[in-house]
Amino acid sequence: MKRWDLLPPNDEISRTLSKELNISPITAQILINRKILDPKNAQEFLSPRLMNLNDPFNIPDIKKGAERIILAKQRGEKVVVYGDYDVDGVTGTAILLETLKHIGMNPSYYIPYRYGEGYSLNIGAVKKLKEEGTNLIITVDCGISSFLEIEEANSLGMEVIVTDHHNIPKELPNAYAIINPKLIKEENTSRNLSGAGVAFKFAWGLLRTLGNNENGFLTSLLDLAALGTIADVVPLTGENRILAKKGLEVLKERKRLGIAALALAAGLKEDLSIRDINFGLAPRINAAGRLEHASLAVNLLISKEAFEAETLAKQLHGINIKRQEIGEIMNKEISLKIKEADIAKEKIIVMSGENWHAGVIGIIASRIVEKYYRPVVLISINEGLGRGSARSIDGFNVFNLLDSCRDLFIDFGGHAAAAGFAIEPMKIPELQKRLAEALLTLDIDFTPRITIDALLNPEQATLGLVEELALLGPYGQDNPSPIFISSDLHPIDIKSVGNDGAHLKIKFIGKNSATVDAIGFGLGKLKDSINLNSNCDIVYSLERNLWNGFESVQFNLVDVKEH
Repeated sequence: MKRWDLLPPNDEISRTLSKELNISPITAQILINRKILDPKNAQEFLSPRLMNLNDPFNIPDIKKGAERIILAKQRGEKVVVYGDYDVDGVTGTAILLETLKHIGMNPSYYIPYRYGEGYSLNIGAVKKLKEEGTNLIITVDCGISSFLEIEEANSLGMEVIVTDHHNIPKELPNAYAIINPKLIKEENTSRNLSGAGVAFKFAWGLLRTLGNNENGFLTSLLDLAALGTIADVVPLTGENRILAKKGLEVLKERKRLGIAALALAAGLKEDLSIRDINFGLAPRINAAGRLEHASLAVNLLISKEAFEAETLAKQLHGINIKRQEIGEIMNKEISLKIKEADIAKEKIIVMSGENWHAGVIGIIASRIVEKYYRPVVLISINEGLGRGSARSIDGFNVFNLLDSCRDLFIDFGGHAAAAGFAIEPMKIPELQKRLAEALLTLDIDFTPRITIDALLNPEQATLGLVEELALLGPYGQDNPSPIFISSDLHPIDIKSVGNDGAHLKIKFIGKNSATVDAIGFGLGKLKDSINLNSNCDIVYSLERNLWNGFESVQFNLVDVKEH
């Protein structure tokens, strides 16, 4: 059972916002729920503008890093952008590559192989880059914890500019410049930028330092910044909201050949949405680094040839299909192991397996969190090395938990909701023991909660309201899709639909004889638990549905309770 939490209405502030902004009280209440209480902030939230982005030089060392790049250009030095292999790292790498080329440089890039090298800088790569004549390394979405690797680069006569957004360690590496928004004050809206967002601000700072005011070029990078921001599940508030909203507008134009080709390969419609990114573009970009090499995705994003972009997009689409097949096999195996264990007694699920694919375990961990509502740590053991992915539940910081075991790891990184590490297999039992002991003293609520924004009568759910609610998007972390509750609806038709009856379709009739057609994706299992003679309360989101040229309001069920 899920707990329903209806947020308390604030009629006074709601009336003020509604009047000042000419919006419905329902939309006003949702703004209040998002802690947006005054008309000025609300207006900025509803109409994000690029001019509201903070000055890039607010982030420490951007000026210093920019000046070092300009010096490298003057000297004709070899510059390498060193990125991470996920969507955030790949898009951030593409942003800096495009920017350096734009100012007349000829940079190269390096992304480590997930399995042979692991996350972030590694000694072997640093030595290889030196052998190739590299003078300056610029990291993207990594490097903040690469102490030994940066010291190695320094000893070999190279300098390193770190651009990263991950949590700051107790001591900072000895890099030439460290560009990380976590170094600024907590109230600053730049603090939660993604790796791609940091790369975008660095690109902006570099152009500013050069006196280059070509805003058109910066605007052309917004699609990459949005793609990385949305895929990395950072809070979609503050600067991230601006980058996501404005970047989505650029994404929809499909001017970048690689994105246009990938959208076509994925079968996405013209008007790209957040969902299209999360379930269409991002998985295919991620698949490259998970199963083969992320250079395929970088080359796609910076491609200037239509045939090359089309070829790479089809290749990524094929890799993603293979990734899905591997995931299904692993999911069945891990689910079987979970059924054999007494999960109800555990505060965390920690499991390891030989030859589990390290590029897929993070996805499976997320599925298990969703199903069992426990923090999950899965470890794949391949060729004598364990690689772990951790995913968490709302309100529980899995990074801090794993950080208490940092001495067991070969490398480690992440944030509150997700983390990754490498570990020697012989140390896995000790990790399991210490994690279980650490959680014994913690009071964790394992009842999943649904936060409800407002009570809504079905007849209030008009296309006009859906259109107004769209101003609150794009939705994501810290700005979820609005959830509503309607009470005392009587079901008059219930059926399961989709493959294997996975989804639930219900027609309700309300107190005023208004009918509601609701669809519950993934809720097909509830079909036999709802009695046609009962009344129901439902929680749901709203969206516009277009079918055969006819527009209607679609009720997307989140949960149903009969009484």
